[in-house]
Amino acid sequence: MFQALWFTMISMRQRRGRAAMVCLISTLCVAMASCAQTERVAESQSGLNPTTDVQTRATQRPTGPRPTSGLLFVPGDRVVWLGDSITAAHLYGRYVETYFLLRRPDLNLTFINAGIGGHSALNGLNRLEQDVLSHQPTVVVVNFGMNDAGYPSASPHAAFIQNIDAIIERLRQGGVQRVIWVEPTPARIDGMSAQSKLADRQRQLERYVATMRRHPVKEDVIKIQWHEPMKQALKAAAVKPDFKLIPDRIHPNAAGHAVMAVEFLRQIGANLEPALLESTLRAGILETEFRRMDQHTVNMQKVRSVMHKTNGASIDVASAIPPVPLLYSAEQTKLLANQSLEALRSLTWRVKGLEPRSRYTVLIDGFSVGSFTGAEFARGVDIMPNDANRKPLSVSAKRALEACTLKDQFVFLNDVECLFDMLYQKDQLRMLMRPERVRDLPDFGSVRLSTYTDFTNAWIDSASQAITMRAQQIRRTPHMLTLVPSR
Repeated sequence: MFQALWFTMISMRQRRGRAAMVCLISTLCVAMASCAQTERVAESQSGLNPTTDVQTRATQRPTGPRPTSGLLFVPGDRVVWLGDSITAAHLYGRYVETYFLLRRPDLNLTFINAGIGGHSALNGLNRLEQDVLSHQPTVVVVNFGMNDAGYPSASPHAAFIQNIDAIIERLRQGGVQRVIWVEPTPARIDGMSAQSKLADRQRQLERYVATMRRHPVKEDVIKIQWHEPMKQALKAAAVKPDFKLIPDRIHPNAAGHAVMAVEFLRQIGANLEPALLESTLRAGILETEFRRMDQHTVNMQKVRSVMHKTNGASIDVASAIPPVPLLYSAEQTKLLANQSLEALRSLTWRVKGLEPRSRYTVLIDGFSVGSFTGAEFARGVDIMPNDANRKPLSVSAKRALEACTLKDQFVFLNDVECLFDMLYQKDQLRMLMRPERVRDLPDFGSVRLSTYTDFTNAWIDSASQAITMRAQQIRRTPHMLTLVPSR
């Protein structure tokens, strides 16, 4: 059904308007009906029941205030991203979702994007019922300010703090347990006159940020401070004139969204430690220890393997905390000078007991990724392969989710791209299914709109469950590292 809806969306790009939306709704209904029996058979064969799981998640929502320590999210959380066009780009939210799919798929989180371009906090307040609360979220991330700062002071849209307060209070009344209030990102004003409208907007954004940091909130509200990290990334990226972190001076590019994502993750308590393998060679046995993420716990796992003189030793690290390279390019990652972004991308292997001057080759799933001395291994080497020779996937390949089945040395990059491409397809379909696209259709009254909203919520849960299952499959697929003495 997922692919059927995706190809329907592709064909609809040439057929915009009400007729196209009617086509989509019809396709949704036909697809659901035609696939129901097949899905029931597949579920019975696999022992899985996504429908029951969706119902369970809807009726057994997480309860309680903000966790007192550790990760802010709890198992089963439903997270809505509420914001303007920067949120509607779906990038920083998709990066965050990819991280949790790879490092904490056991949390079973659901993410829903409710960003709309051009909106202020006042616009967000006016659409909370339909676009946010209708999804029964437990967590809402509120990201406004860029458009608010462009309004004259007398406009109700310029009352940024008051409008945010009203949003938070209405979300509380609607049963939302935690609100994450993020700072607006900066505008890029280099080369602009101090009297320009954009420079004036940036000054207003700075005032918003300063006021926001002083503004008292209750314990169910968490503030995310990413304005300064984004300014630091802007400064770092300026050394490369042809690279613009905020190309149009308002909207960050993919690298900018990656900075936003890691700052968000860091400040909600996510584990951004580098993926690390610790090995010791003793009496011909390579004993390797790594941290693994199990459901609700963090444990260390030890693996022992024989070190052969010619074939070396191999270990399966599928269950280890994986690297999560949000940016595929190592060069871009380093350019931004963000330690969390670099740490999340690295995979360090430290091996003791090797001959210091001898060289050893590292293989990932049978593909060589580098050769290092025993002395280098004792200090620790980053074995993430150089991506400079990695050929980007074509649009058609990404549409076909080819990253999910690629067999090469870039297995960890492929894992990220596989899930990211699945999330992209889900997000594209979700944008076409938004309620504001159908609420004004003929005969689409409140009852049918409610039914449609229930259907889209069930579809979101089902699609999220399918992607989570894919992430769990990735965690079960062997990821073999081999250490071979060089000849």
